[in-house]
Amino acid sequence: MAGVLVIGGDRVGEIESRLQEKGFRRVYHVSGRKKSDVKAMIPSDTELILVFINFVNHNLCKNIKKLAKQRQVPIVFCRRSCEVVEQYDPIIS
Repeated sequence: MAGVLVIGGDRVGEIESRLQEKGFRRVYHVSGRKKSDVKAMIPSDTELILVFINFVNHNLCKNIKKLAKQRQVPIVFCRRSCEVVEQYDPIIS
């Protein structure tokens, strides 16, 4: 079913729970800490990408933006917090 890709942060914990409450079956996570994370790919069932800007580097953002545009997947750039899931309710629902 629907998936969401979360980029940034070491753990997604409560945010993952809230995204699942919104109807996302799978929550994929890329921490953005490793060099190899720059080459992260978007899973095929992804319907939204959530990027925590204070945890990722410019190259990772650039790559994800390019891939999201190619696949026409909406992307949201924000700070890491559970409230962001509620704030972007129209996009996520």
